[in-house]
Amino acid sequence: MIAKTTIGRSFKGCCAYNMQKVEMGKGQVLMSQGVRDYELNPMVADFTRQAKMNPELTRSVWHTAISFDPKDEARLQLQPELMKAVASEYLTGMGLDQSQYVVIQHQDTVHSHFHIIANRVASNGQSISDSHNYNRSEKLLREIEQKHSLTLMKEQGYRLSLEHIPDRDRHRLEMRNEVRQSLERSTNSAELKADLAQRGIEVIVNRDQAGKARGLSFERISQIDNGEEIKVAFKGSKLHQNLSLGHIQEQLLENSLKRALELSKKPELDKSIGLEKGPQIEDKQLKQGRSLGM
Repeated sequence: MIAKTTIGRSFKGCCAYNMQKVEMGKGQVLMSQGVRDYELNPMVADFTRQAKMNPELTRSVWHTAISFDPKDEARLQLQPELMKAVASEYLTGMGLDQSQYVVIQHQDTVHSHFHIIANRVASNGQSISDSHNYNRSEKLLREIEQKHSLTLMKEQGYRLSLEHIPDRDRHRLEMRNEVRQSLERSTNSAELKADLAQRGIEVIVNRDQAGKARGLSFERISQIDNGEEIKVAFKGSKLHQNLSLGHIQEQLLENSLKRALELSKKPELDKSIGLEKGPQIEDKQLKQGRSLGM
């Protein structure tokens, strides 16, 4: 599956395009929550009313279009509930199930696809984050594909796109992708190193004569086309400018703060796992983020 997400300001334009498909018999409403899904104006009014609960969030429109691989078309025809299951799991995985949404299938193309229009202002007035939505969406789609045995569309396309480039460049692109994914879900250096170790990638801290960390390198043992094993190593800054030591430290700290905030909003979870409440949680997370073990 392929997903394309845009974050916008106007519900009317987004809803009008999709509802026009329904009115023309070229689409259907698969599911909805919290909005009148039978007509354009009431739907827009419902979305707009809830968005006003959080006036500071100016870009409150979440629009994602998800397309299936043509190879899955036969299954989608035989199992009409499959598309709804995918949409529901995507909504839940991205946190959109806590707000208003409408899911509309388009029926005027050779490949099946649907559109999600959701309100980034949740039903309780809180904002639904769009931070790193591309990486989160891609990871979630891969999980949904595997769960339902759907064609791994992006992975296949990604591998094919790397087939005819030099080995070292291919290794660089593959490693960059994996380091980014690990960094996305890590809050400190220990988590980052452990996650990358599972992928066969070792993190090397480059230090100066005084022992101060000056940079990072990533190493792994890879196979080239003839089956020979070679060591592949790249400095973080050579993988991408945002994978330098400084940028990685900033990202880990940002992830740490977000996790601390999530924990502070779940006192019942804190109690169940024996965590202390209040500033001590944030202090612990901040220390982890600042020290980074590097």
